Amino acid sequence: MLNWERLVREAVTVRKQERLSQRDLAALAGVTQPTVVKFEKGSTSILVDSALAILRALSLAERQDGSPFR
Repeated sequence: MLNWERLVREAVTVRKQERLSQRDLAALAGVTQPTVVKFEKGSTSILVDSALAILRALSLAERQDGSPFR
């Protein structure tokens, strides 16, 4: 089962380790900065595509073909 809170915490940790601002992450993921804020607050109302884009930008998810995003 997916532990959304843990996944979000891990994403925030990785973003900070990579020294990315929320604005930087948004640009890498192709989403808006407010979307990153919602994601990091644990919102479940953002689009799945947006959440996956954020996770892929942080190398926490893979493409459908199994290749890493980066």
